Amino acid sequence: MTADLWALVAAMLLAVVQLTLSSVLTLRQLGGAWVAGPRDESREVTGLSGRFVRAHRNLLEIFPQFVAALFLVHAAHAAGSLSTIGAWLFVIARLLYVPAYAFGPVGLRPICWLAAQVGIFVIVADLFV
Repeated sequence: MTADLWALVAAMLLAVVQLTLSSVLTLRQLGGAWVAGPRDESREVTGLSGRFVRAHRNLLEIFPQFVAALFLVHAAHAAGSLSTIGAWLFVIARLLYVPAYAFGPVGLRPICWLAAQVGIFVIVADLFV
């Protein structure tokens, strides 16, 4: 398996860890009855728990772009060093995004988000070299 696909595995593991953390924090804040129930009434977690939940949602918003970029370069048989660099840039930036969102100073989170987005562009750049 190629290094960029290993980065995809790492990103998937990050998503699972974030989902687990978000679920536990939601359960602790909103209670088991709401979490296990039909959730007819909308409720949001707040504070630090809310930041972890929103960081996970943000990963879910950008993850399809990451997967699509890797799919494109592999389908075109163009995967090379740029897709590897871009994929790992994405993973590292998304890994740093979580504590940046939860604890970081203002301005750090958007930098991590931008670095992950740049990683996707670097992956796609392998199509043009």
